[in-house]
Amino acid sequence: MTFQDYRENVPITAVAESLGYRVDLKKGRVTLEFKHPDGDTVLIDPARKLYYNRNGTQDRGDIIEFVKNRLDKFNISYEHPINGVNKVLQTYVNESQCIPIKYTPPAPIAFDTSRFEAPKASVFKLHYLIQERGLDMDTIKRFSPFIHLVKDTQETTGRPYENIGFPLTKPGSEIIVGWDLRNYGFKGVAAGSDRQNGMWIADFVGSPARTRNVLFGENPIDLMSFYQLYKHKLDLDNAAFISFGGGIAKGQLQGAVRYWADVKKHTAFDNDYQGKMYDIALAIHVTGKDVPLPQKLADSLLFKVEGKSFEIPVDKISLARFEKASGIRSNVTVHKATGGNRNGIPFKDFNDIIHPKNASQINKIKLR
Repeated sequence: MTFQDYRENVPITAVAESLGYRVDLKKGRVTLEFKHPDGDTVLIDPARKLYYNRNGTQDRGDIIEFVKNRLDKFNISYEHPINGVNKVLQTYVNESQCIPIKYTPPAPIAFDTSRFEAPKASVFKLHYLIQERGLDMDTIKRFSPFIHLVKDTQETTGRPYENIGFPLTKPGSEIIVGWDLRNYGFKGVAAGSDRQNGMWIADFVGSPARTRNVLFGENPIDLMSFYQLYKHKLDLDNAAFISFGGGIAKGQLQGAVRYWADVKKHTAFDNDYQGKMYDIALAIHVTGKDVPLPQKLADSLLFKVEGKSFEIPVDKISLARFEKASGIRSNVTVHKATGGNRNGIPFKDFNDIIHPKNASQINKIKLR
């Protein structure tokens, strides 16, 4: 068997489950989150046969990288990692030893807005955002029209609990198609939420024709943190803030880019590999180019753009490098959290900067 045979015939989900990883369907049903009892968490895209670890490491790729990076979890001996990968994956293509795939996606749940009680939230009930995430009262008041308290009336375990809810809608529509939920020790989405097309939209203008800037981020708290940090430096009162919810679906990109077609676009995604790939994905949609997904090589990405092929090292990936190599010009402005905490750990996102554990470092941060 060749590595290509393994890629085509051995699902990453099967190997993950055989090692004890378990899927959390509350975190998404297209890109699946699998967590191991030791805490290792990966996101797997079964359709593309790829996975990645969101901690910003080089732990990403296909079935080959998944096994190679976890050889210590298999009860085998090997002289070289390549031999180890072959030895592991051979057991999965040997029918008599193959561990069956336990994961079968259930039928999607339709979002039922009537099952949720969702009044507008008083700023005094949003203490989680202040005490745990470092947002100030002025920021909370500014964004309060776009924040609710959400209670699932069909919750069957214990008393229904109120969570902070960020409504998911489609651009130009006020119909709620889901809820992005937060609270102390809790992060999730409401049952049936449309994560493919719905997004959190904090639109301070109300009309794309009058909107000067639109900022895209991975979650509402990051975007509110960005506002708190730079509201006096950028024209953010004439802006719309869009959260895709920790992952970007094609429907979300198409809907947002179409609605704010002629508006200056900014990104405030995380300062890690995935966040930088989101910058590129948005830029490609803005330009309307047909760019296939890059091929993952040993330590670089191979892009093919309009007949041109080029590589970018994984640890050097950025929209600027992509545009320079491809010739594409999107006019998208990228903002990243820079600096780090007192222990020298780089800030991953804008909430890291104002988070209570790092607040004393704020004066060292400069907008990039």
